[in-house]
Amino acid sequence: MNGIKRFINTSIKELVTLGIIVFIFLVSGIAKADLFSSRFPSIVNSVILWMPLNLTMAMGMMMVVIVRDIDLSIGSLVAFSAMVVGILFRDAGIPLWLGVALCLLIGTLCGALNGFLVAHIKIPAIIVTLGTMNAFRGFTFIISRGAHITTDKMPAGIKVPVQEGLWLGEFLFPWMVLFSFAVAVLFFFILRYSHFGREVYAVGSNREGAHLRGINCKKTEFLIFTITGFLAGITGLMSISRFGYVNPSNTGTGLEFVVISATIIGGVSVSGGKGSVAGVFLGCLLLGTVNTMISTVGIPGTVQRFCYGFIIVIALLIDQVITEHQQKVKLREFKERV
Repeated sequence: MNGIKRFINTSIKELVTLGIIVFIFLVSGIAKADLFSSRFPSIVNSVILWMPLNLTMAMGMMMVVIVRDIDLSIGSLVAFSAMVVGILFRDAGIPLWLGVALCLLIGTLCGALNGFLVAHIKIPAIIVTLGTMNAFRGFTFIISRGAHITTDKMPAGIKVPVQEGLWLGEFLFPWMVLFSFAVAVLFFFILRYSHFGREVYAVGSNREGAHLRGINCKKTEFLIFTITGFLAGITGLMSISRFGYVNPSNTGTGLEFVVISATIIGGVSVSGGKGSVAGVFLGCLLLGTVNTMISTVGIPGTVQRFCYGFIIVIALLIDQVITEHQQKVKLREFKERV
């Protein structure tokens, strides 16, 4: 009994997010009577296919927010890395493997630039990434001359990760989806069991205390932004695979907003030091559910941004209530022990 109670207390934020997802499905089912009939597999597939780009990118944003920073440049970096590789696919005819390597390299180097300016030059992350957000998007327009790259200019194998996958009954899990799930599992183990993961939480909880314990806070912060850039390179490749084209205006646009939303909804504290992969996964799943259900029940797409903003506010309120409740529980337990 005590184990169940402890699990509920430690996982209450994740359980609340899961409850909201179930509630949205139930309300949508009431609005559309045929939702849980023959349409259900296709709806679930749509939710699943919406997740990979956001989930992969959210793993980096989660670490950034845990150390009390923010990265507004990820959407533009996704577009920039995808556009460079797309141009090379079109004009130089490079093989797919080389395009993958270059996309990852570009993302990593750009992320390292953000990390260097934030960690070593000590410019606030919001200022740095606001500047690089515009710079990367500007570079994307410059090198593309404002033109997009279409599917027929891409290697044939680029669409395989989204067109093929694992069938479980009537539900399709494309390879790209399974890959993003694998990324999430990897970061779960990194943050929970590795020395680097403990450093991330230590820096976010108490930077001065972490420094006194011998943790190189600058190095940790630099690595976080570098890893986030690497994940942006992966997301750029996923974007090409998912949509089949690269557009300087549309690719990656608004991605930072969605990813930050999923991170906060997933219970990552903006005060630093708190957050879990499971919570962020559920945050991405919640936004994917909202995105899919809006069109399913016939709500205009213009309401989508309002829904995101409303859910973020509700999530912050819930987070505040839960945090206060947990603090009271800890205080009561401490008094009982004394």
